[in-house]
Amino acid sequence: MAANDISAIHGTSRHLEHACARLQDAAVELETVLATLPGDEQADLHEAIGSIMETLQLIASAHARMEPPIAAD
Repeated sequence: MAANDISAIHGTSRHLEHACARLQDAAVELETVLATLPGDEQADLHEAIGSIMETLQLIASAHARMEPPIAAD
C-alpha cells in the first residue's frame, strides 16, 4: 500500500472518529432535553436518539473495515 493511500486512510479514520464524537455529543444533548419533556412529547427525540445510535454503528463498522488486518504469528 502506498504512503499516500495510508495517509488518506488515516485522515478518513480521524474524520470518522470526529463524526462519532459529535454524534455522541448530540445524543447526550438530546437525552438532556428528553429528560425535561413530558412523556407524550418524547417520541420524536427517542426516534432521533435511535437514529444516532444506528448511525454510530454504521460508522463503527466502516471504520473497522478500514483497519488493516492483523498479521498472524
